[in-house]
Amino acid sequence: MRRERKRLGAGMVLLILLWLALLAVIVVLAATPIATPVEALFALVGVSSIWLLKRFASTNRQARFIVLAIASVFVMRYWIWRLAETLPSQDDPLSFAAAVLLFGAETFTVALFFLTALVTADPIDRDPPQPMRPSQVPSVDILVPSYNEPPELLAVTLAAAKQVIYPEGRKTVVLCDDGGTDQRCNHPDPDISRGAQERRKLLQELCRDMDIVYSTRARNEHAKAGNLNAALQRLTGDLVLILDADHVPSRDILARTAGYFVENPRLFLVQTPHFFTNRDPIERNIGLPETCPSENEMFYSTIHRGLDRLGGAFFCGSAALLRRKALDEVGGISGVTITEDAETALDIHSRGWESMYVNRAMIAGLQPETFASFIQQRGRWATGMMQILILKNPLFRSGLSLAQRLCYLNSMSYWLFPVVRMTFLLSPLFYLFFGLQVFVVQPDEVMAYILPYLLVCLLVQNGLFARMRWPLISEVYEIAQTPYLLMAVFKTMLRPHAAKFNVTAKDESLDNDFISPVMRPLFITTLMMFGGLVAAGIRWHMYPGDRLIVQIVGGWALFNFILTVLALRSVFERQRRLRKPRTEIMVPAAVWSESKTAGAGVSAVLRMSSARTMQFTLSDDDEAREALGMVRSGDRLVLRPAIPAAPDLQHHLRLQVTRVSNDEQAGRGTTVTVEVEDGQLIPASEITAYLVYGNSEKWVAAREALPQARGLISGIVFVLRLSVRSIVPSVLTLVTHRAAPQHNRKDEDRNTIEKTAIEHYLADRGALPTPATQFFVSEETGGAP
Repeated sequence: MRRERKRLGAGMVLLILLWLALLAVIVVLAATPIATPVEALFALVGVSSIWLLKRFASTNRQARFIVLAIASVFVMRYWIWRLAETLPSQDDPLSFAAAVLLFGAETFTVALFFLTALVTADPIDRDPPQPMRPSQVPSVDILVPSYNEPPELLAVTLAAAKQVIYPEGRKTVVLCDDGGTDQRCNHPDPDISRGAQERRKLLQELCRDMDIVYSTRARNEHAKAGNLNAALQRLTGDLVLILDADHVPSRDILARTAGYFVENPRLFLVQTPHFFTNRDPIERNIGLPETCPSENEMFYSTIHRGLDRLGGAFFCGSAALLRRKALDEVGGISGVTITEDAETALDIHSRGWESMYVNRAMIAGLQPETFASFIQQRGRWATGMMQILILKNPLFRSGLSLAQRLCYLNSMSYWLFPVVRMTFLLSPLFYLFFGLQVFVVQPDEVMAYILPYLLVCLLVQNGLFARMRWPLISEVYEIAQTPYLLMAVFKTMLRPHAAKFNVTAKDESLDNDFISPVMRPLFITTLMMFGGLVAAGIRWHMYPGDRLIVQIVGGWALFNFILTVLALRSVFERQRRLRKPRTEIMVPAAVWSESKTAGAGVSAVLRMSSARTMQFTLSDDDEAREALGMVRSGDRLVLRPAIPAAPDLQHHLRLQVTRVSNDEQAGRGTTVTVEVEDGQLIPASEITAYLVYGNSEKWVAAREALPQARGLISGIVFVLRLSVRSIVPSVLTLVTHRAAPQHNRKDEDRNTIEKTAIEHYLADRGALPTPATQFFVSEETGGAP
């Protein structure tokens, strides 16, 4: 491991020297004044060069460096031009103040551009750890913090944690229940008290039956951090694997991560990606296809790999393995802020410990189902990051390297986007409503400076993140969140100690279409953007001499309106009944009537499994009909899945039929949906954990198969078309408060078809190509223990 650290150190020195050399060239080129026509020609050459190179930027390091270097020149030239040439006179203080506000927002985005360029310049991919001998295997405590999640969700996560491949006696699974604390059980509100007591009793029984440690505490202090620390006080494992209640681990998560801690005694963290089996409410409600990458993929596929290269990979709250010794050194999980994960990583990094990011998804979790819960979650993240930036600013934190300071600064300052985005939305309105001059510019300068700057930024993003983020999708997501997170950011700046931790709901169910109860801020923002277009039309007719300026500012306002009206679709919730993730499987099973013996069963294919609901298909041949009889709703059946690799999981599950359908077009025969009967929660959860979540190769394949790249032009056209198509349905929905219009339902049907095709592909994936047992070897023979 010493040789690897030296190699990484030499690479880091080379990277810094290369950046310094490029910086010198960039500064000279950016500061050299040239005539506007020459600037336009220079911009044409630069934009064309980036356009030609961007297709190689995501895979080729040299191409990526050249693209970033060219882009840096244009970004700096634009900023210098804005500072020197475009601010109005101070004789008009209102215009000057509005112009400075806009310029400040642009300055922030320019700084963030360079920070992001540094982080994403050379992402790293980690090799698997070396095999461990039994004497080297560290003990692991697997902690599952919980507050208000339903038992069926917890049971699957706990069952999967029990099934994680690891040497016997070296792991302990612990449910950390913060919903059944003494404080809640003795709450003065009888409903809260009774609910907490019932929850504690139910989960204690569940843990006893599953051979899992149950942990709770006296008081609900310091939220998730306090919950975890209370459990850690009674545990002695060398490592700690932390899993959110809805983050179900694959069987190989420890086999592919624990070995790194043996190789590097100064390693305190191995973070893995968060992979989700459901779509977030924004992508679902606005109608993005399944091939559009999930919002979090850009961070986990590229940015976090770049942070890892610079030594700044940080704890993301779940799907992470931490060294207990490092945690003890800083007093456990940090709890000063409400983002205990990044705060803990910052505290430990400042003590000289090292971290690592492994870009292999080995958990499958749930995203918030509703827009309101999504906003609550993101508000907590934004608030917590602002708290850390104010209370534990990484720039002034001793013990961090320069690269680590910049990594943390980049990750935290991103959450100022509500301030920046709202400034960009309101700035054209300052002129259109009040006639304030926020930007002094000539038409030829628009073509020479502004347009190339915008194209360069879009081209760089499309080149670096082509498969991870489609053009303008980031802008839509930011606009959808901005009216809500803006107040959270300002409140945190004024009172950083006053933030409270709010748990994101994990058991929501969308039984019908409705408008989100939190729709008003985004609706008002959209009305303001529409008002800007009306004002532009009025100003066009009233002030003929200003028509050239109105064209420029009105185009900006139109662009804002197009993105905002699409973001508004986020508040129109589409019907969804998924309370738990549903990933299709294809597992042979035997089914028989409860009144018959097992020998009378017929063959079936189990296609969906959860702790409470399952679905299987029967062939429509005469033999199957005769053996099972006509299946009707309400019938009681018994199902036994065929799991040769895990015969102890071939439970006989008692089920009750809730729905029978025949899908001849899909070639599936009779599809039977069933509810798991009471008393079958644990065996159903064990089967679900193994069949649905046990193989991480599914998630690897999904991350490769689902996202598809879009070029800059096709991506922009897609967003514009989607936005225009959403205007009339949005108005009708607001007026009638009824379900989404039919054309959106067709979009959903198309998405469902795409999803089904992809899931069929995933269901065909075989066993792990690299057996998890290869990461453990015998002391004597070198074979698997």
